[in-house]
Amino acid sequence: MDYDIKIAGGEIVDGSGRARRPGDVGIKDGKVVALGDAPGAATQTIDAKGMIVSPGFVDVHTHYDAQVLWDPMLTISPWHGVTSVVVGNCGFGVAPTRPEHRDLILRTLERVEGMSLAALKAGIGADWPFETFPEYMDALDRQPLGINVAVMVGHTPVRLSVMGDDSTTRAATGAEVAEMKKIVAEAMAVGAVGFATSVSKVHIGYSGRPVPSRLAEFGEMLEIADAVGKSGHGIIHYNVGRDPRWQEYEELHRMSGRPVIWTALLAGSLGPNSHRPQLAKSRELIARGLPIYPQGACRPIQIEFNFRSPVVFDTFASFERLRAANSDDERRAVYADPAFRARVKLQMAGRGPDDQWFMGKEVEGDTRRAMFRNLVISSARDTALVERKLVDVAKERGVDPVDLMFDFAGQDLLMKMRANVLNFEEGEVREIVQDPNVLIALGDGGAHMSQLCDACYATHLLGHWVREDKAITLEQAVHQLTQRPADIFGLKDRGRLAVGLPADVVVFDPATVGAGKLERVHDLPAGEDRLISRPRGVKAVIVNGVPLPEPGTPPKTPSGKLLRQRA
Repeated sequence: MDYDIKIAGGEIVDGSGRARRPGDVGIKDGKVVALGDAPGAATQTIDAKGMIVSPGFVDVHTHYDAQVLWDPMLTISPWHGVTSVVVGNCGFGVAPTRPEHRDLILRTLERVEGMSLAALKAGIGADWPFETFPEYMDALDRQPLGINVAVMVGHTPVRLSVMGDDSTTRAATGAEVAEMKKIVAEAMAVGAVGFATSVSKVHIGYSGRPVPSRLAEFGEMLEIADAVGKSGHGIIHYNVGRDPRWQEYEELHRMSGRPVIWTALLAGSLGPNSHRPQLAKSRELIARGLPIYPQGACRPIQIEFNFRSPVVFDTFASFERLRAANSDDERRAVYADPAFRARVKLQMAGRGPDDQWFMGKEVEGDTRRAMFRNLVISSARDTALVERKLVDVAKERGVDPVDLMFDFAGQDLLMKMRANVLNFEEGEVREIVQDPNVLIALGDGGAHMSQLCDACYATHLLGHWVREDKAITLEQAVHQLTQRPADIFGLKDRGRLAVGLPADVVVFDPATVGAGKLERVHDLPAGEDRLISRPRGVKAVIVNGVPLPEPGTPPKTPSGKLLRQRA
């Protein structure tokens, strides 16, 4: 046969942003060998009439660092057309990790990325197949990966590995910075695609402490950026939370000579229309030739939380005691304490010093109170409460909503509520999606799995923002999902359909593509739960020339690759 697979009769959108064109795609030995005209015969033919044929989507903001060790398919991302992911975002990961720090790094991931500690321990097991970053890369190389994986080295595990428990309490010494720089240089040498860090105030780790990267002085970051630059490849990912640090972005780029990607540019992060000056500044930097790119999201940031880990309140000073609690009995005692309740009520009402705690901006207090007023009960023992607003139930019962919430918490720490946190004003989000300088990402696959599910952002972008809203064209959306992230991250042979390149391909129906409603399933290790979204309109996903099976079915021939990057 001329081809292993022939995709016939579709419209090709090659990832470049150019207009679609009719044609066939021929695939042989894992590569695209014919594009447009493919007259030969094939072992398998996919009828793509009425369909779009595009490159596989490249998701550059995931947290599958641990999940890949037990779920090499990295579900649910490939269900929605993702064929390549980048892990290690926000400075988090599992390597390097000394044996004595394993519990600390898992508790950090539990707290900061909403991962189930029981699932992490059961999934990875007691005998980790790595300690250093190079050993972690080798472990992934041995995995039967379902899709392609690229890895950033994270500041938090690097700092914890060098400084131990002190990494959460103090600045590093010169010798410690030198050791971190050496570890990052070693990671880049074995193919890391970049270095990631975070100073975001919402990133709180084990025992309510800041994650290690937040204790780093900026000079430490510059030294590590120098190591990235000397490798000759890679990017720097900088999570700053809500308040951009323009001068630091430029300094990191000057030190390294590498692209800087910052997180996150979101609607409402600093009040109504606060995204506009951030978009304008980003345009200015890029016009000056500086490769400094904001990451944005195309979905509302909704978080479902329980009262064992009420992550949406992590930026509230009044919740300090709660963050430090290490047992359910301690948490119940805090929730029942009248002094704790009184402090939270002051903050919700916009009175007292706590209201100014987060960045000292009154508008932020307004944002927090709006979030509280819109809390929805999403799971409860009393099913009559489900999908009702907390404030409405409190009004009916004639009680303060703060008291009602904490009464619920004392009765059931696993009761769930849903909060609209950011990025939910459609008009503002539209402007972010339409700006070609924004890197659309923030799917967070592998993180917050029982709280949110945005790993379906690619099909949501195509269904909502392209077909329904018409904010951008299909060609622009595919470019944002494929070639643009691949180019920025230096994934040179991904994100495009071209003869000679690996055959990562998605076939989808533009008339029906989209993300299904969220469902709760219990398929994680130890029977833990997560939210999933099933795709609509995705006919075929091909990774390195091998079609993936239906969602939820393991592949017979895993074809993903570890994408080691070299200068």
